[in-house]
Amino acid sequence: MAKKTKNKLIIFCLITLLIFPAVPYMSEASLVGNTNNATLSLSSNTGTYKVGSTYSVDILVNTHGQNVVAVAAYLNYNPSLFQVVSVDTSGSILTSEARNVVDNVNGKIEIVRGIPTPGINTTNGKVATLNMQGLSDSAPSTDNFSFDFTAGSTNESNIILNDGLGTDIISGVDNGRYALDGTPPMNVSSFTATAGNSQVSLNWTNPGADFSGVTILRKTGSYPASPTDGTVVYDNIGTSYNNTGLTNGVTYYYKAFSHDALLNYASGSQASATPSDSISPAPITTLSAVPINARSMTLNWTAVGDNGNSGTAASYDARYSTSAITAANFSLATQATGEPSPKANGGAESMTLTGLTGATTYYFAIKAIDASGNTGAISNLPSAKTYKSADLNNDNLVNSVDFGMLMSFWNYTTRPIADINQDGYVNSVDFGMMMSQWG
Repeated sequence: MAKKTKNKLIIFCLITLLIFPAVPYMSEASLVGNTNNATLSLSSNTGTYKVGSTYSVDILVNTHGQNVVAVAAYLNYNPSLFQVVSVDTSGSILTSEARNVVDNVNGKIEIVRGIPTPGINTTNGKVATLNMQGLSDSAPSTDNFSFDFTAGSTNESNIILNDGLGTDIISGVDNGRYALDGTPPMNVSSFTATAGNSQVSLNWTNPGADFSGVTILRKTGSYPASPTDGTVVYDNIGTSYNNTGLTNGVTYYYKAFSHDALLNYASGSQASATPSDSISPAPITTLSAVPINARSMTLNWTAVGDNGNSGTAASYDARYSTSAITAANFSLATQATGEPSPKANGGAESMTLTGLTGATTYYFAIKAIDASGNTGAISNLPSAKTYKSADLNNDNLVNSVDFGMLMSFWNYTTRPIADINQDGYVNSVDFGMMMSQWG
């Protein structure tokens, strides 16, 4: 480190030109010397910083109520622990620069700056800002960033009074003590992902020492590779989280990164799950059957939901048989075709069954099915009888012969063969039903 002389500082001070405002003073570290006269300090002079990250420290001067024209700050540090990235003098109250040297090999900094007469009087003015980076973990018990200063010596860090004589008035310095932390906490343990309907429940156990929180990210297709790879779903200190609004059938990959206060992240614990819908639609309880003619029935019911009575089901499975239907033989009954697309819960549904046999009792049942294939329980079990066929002479044709037979019984009320709808009358209703079956 080059040594200064009073004469050099006096000459330097005479050629300086500008004045800048002061910067507020912050906390002090270990004081070397005393505060009876002008002092140099670092701000902040303590703190814990993340290894690899850049942080700033100001060099401040207190002139102790006197006008000064130059400041020389010489500092020492351990180059295995610190690297000075840059020196910023843009906010310095001392407007001219005589020396600005950083030696990251030997761990030394030399900053000499001045200001013209009448000089400057400041309580805590900024000389320069050091932009530093931590290189390795350190928990110092003594100052590890210090001024080159010995009380009474004028051959080290100094502050020159505006007296034209080069009088050094420095009486003390406040050094720095910085802790460096590049070690993350342990990973969370027992990290699990449990699938539900459109959601995944996450649970874990946090580590003890040096723990400040856990960041959980989510991806599809692969696990997150880092704390910035994927969608952040959680960032706090808890031990569980319910990730909702997911798509059933999609596999979600989660990684939990525990971290300390400086955001040193652990390698991460991972888990995956595939949400699915396990809730079946509610059973339909409103199914009814109304005969249309000898060959057709109308089924009516009220829609249920996707999950119980909530939402909209995906499809229906309607069945019919000429014998009673139960939950045990539902799959053996004839499956209807033409079921409508389900409406939302509470909607009115209807469909028509054709190709039935006249004067025959049919039994009916229906189930609702959701998009995940969950099938609701069997419905109520109505039955109804189709109207009598208009083929009055049983020759498998409905034609003029049957029409003649119908007319021969017109207005009879004793339920003769021509009473097609079996209402006790042979009238225009029966005629209409015959016409609907003509041919």
